[in-house]
Amino acid sequence: MITAPRFNYIITIHNKEFLIEKVLTSILMCCRNNSHIYPVLDGCTDNTEAIVDSLIEKFANVPITKVYTPDVHEILSINAGLRAANQDNDGYNIILQDDVILADFMLEEKVTKLYEWVGSNLGFVSFRLGANFAKDAATSETGFFTDYVENAYGHGIPAKVLLPGHFAYRTVPIKSPVCIPSALIRSVGMLEERLAPYMYDDLEYAIRCIKAGFMNGVFAIRFYSDIKWGTTRAKPDIQMGTIAKRNLEKIREWHGDEIKKICEVGQNQEIVQIPHMVSEVENRLALDTWEKNHQELERFSNTLGRRMIRMIKSIVKR
Repeated sequence: MITAPRFNYIITIHNKEFLIEKVLTSILMCCRNNSHIYPVLDGCTDNTEAIVDSLIEKFANVPITKVYTPDVHEILSINAGLRAANQDNDGYNIILQDDVILADFMLEEKVTKLYEWVGSNLGFVSFRLGANFAKDAATSETGFFTDYVENAYGHGIPAKVLLPGHFAYRTVPIKSPVCIPSALIRSVGMLEERLAPYMYDDLEYAIRCIKAGFMNGVFAIRFYSDIKWGTTRAKPDIQMGTIAKRNLEKIREWHGDEIKKICEVGQNQEIVQIPHMVSEVENRLALDTWEKNHQELERFSNTLGRRMIRMIKSIVKR
């Protein structure tokens, strides 16, 4: 008898008591016989853990293993979840942040079919967003990425829209949610912890995957993630720009030659439809959602822009 691949759901959580029950319930709806959920409680000080405990009691048929980290932010908490999960057998790690509600309850079947259809050299996949390197990405101060493609259920950024059931080959998948096969963990390793606490870890991981002979991309599945739910987006970290610059410099130092090689060889921009995956009704719903999210993003960006200007002025006055 063929054993179904194992699905590890790793969710990094920091004080999301208002949303976490919906997030975890959506994951539970996706789970099948060989699923395991790893909520990483990253320095939570609110009622999040109690909500997780209540779900563990209600859904005893799905194993949920709590993982604790001391408010270390994204990279270290993801790796803590990956270490807690079983990576010895065939399977997939679905990694998501605490502001993502999965809504494609055939997710495991679709992911399995995607990797079977594309082939064993398919590596790192985002369900949200992806891009290719700009031609001068190894040295340019601006315009590092090009050829953006975003799932229609994403935030509605100016990018090529990817409909459900479609896969876009892209050099750099951008989280969250993302999928990292267990075989990839065994071959390439985990996220680069020298980039902690966050920023560009998915970029660095994508380069290592390509170096090891894998292809990356974006696969559109249905999920919801309101722009207002994201803590970093709603309350911008004034250190974000500094961290991004530091990490980008490190990645160029470590992988500059590989980035040049990727750009010289050429990057795949192909978008393919995986057969027998979605209906026209689902595609129309996805496009309607994209239009709604695009309008919401524009409204939110205008408000956020004014807020950031006020914050910058206050810093300058100090």
